[in-house]
Amino acid sequence: MKKNFINQNGVSDKFWNIEYKGNTQKIIFGKTGTKGRETIKEFVDEAECIQESEKLIGQKIKKGYTEISENDEIPQKTELSEAEKADIYFWEAIEKSNKYKKAHWSEYDIDEHLENLTTYLSRFGKERLILFEKTLQEKLSELYTAEIAELSIILECDFTSENGSYIFDDYLSDDGFIYFRCWLLLKGREFFEDIKKDIQAFVSGKYSFNIGDCWAEGLLYVSDEAYSENHDNEDESEIRDAVNDLYPDHHYDSMDRQMNREPIGGADLQKMYPQLVGEISELRNT
Repeated sequence: MKKNFINQNGVSDKFWNIEYKGNTQKIIFGKTGTKGRETIKEFVDEAECIQESEKLIGQKIKKGYTEISENDEIPQKTELSEAEKADIYFWEAIEKSNKYKKAHWSEYDIDEHLENLTTYLSRFGKERLILFEKTLQEKLSELYTAEIAELSIILECDFTSENGSYIFDDYLSDDGFIYFRCWLLLKGREFFEDIKKDIQAFVSGKYSFNIGDCWAEGLLYVSDEAYSENHDNEDESEIRDAVNDLYPDHHYDSMDRQMNREPIGGADLQKMYPQLVGEISELRNT
């Protein structure tokens, strides 16, 4: 049995071919366009060889590999732009460092996630860390909207309840709103895209988070901390400073940045987001 696979998702452009017959398994893999590397493995018998080969095939499919026929030409991969690559690198780092992504929300720990993220990023050089920091600042800026501010108010600000009506204190500190947006980013790409479209995705049933701590200030410093793990630099903000010098218009905390509209507060939030306010307020009261 011989099967051929390719993976051209994101920044990947790889092939993986497997052939197994009797008790012998041969795998050839590598970057598309190269000869690749070959491994040969022998098993106790044919049954074990088939079982282990099919197991490997299943793992590759889960990782995004697609089967092609032996006579098919491998398609030319469309070259990604630098911005597209940076976006992939950013979310890959956020999600690979979250070991509790599929676990119950009560097991998630922000500090552990940030520590894992720092360790993950420390494997890369300065250029990649600058890309991560630049993308982080862009994502924080994308979340600088009235709707996200209103979500922050609902999740964090004090409120009173009168005859079934919830009235929110709508004060948001500048720093607190930055830390809140960092917390949202740690939830991953899919959540980020959903919440940008509609903040009521928070209570869609698709996601479940601990809302007792909605700040993740540490995300602002992971690129510099990752760089410091391999460099004796006195400047604790070398990566952030480099991004500010190279891309001065990208900073998430720019005084020139304007929201799409003025956020609402008070009792009007319940009128605009009845389900969101109802469910979150009930949770916060428990």
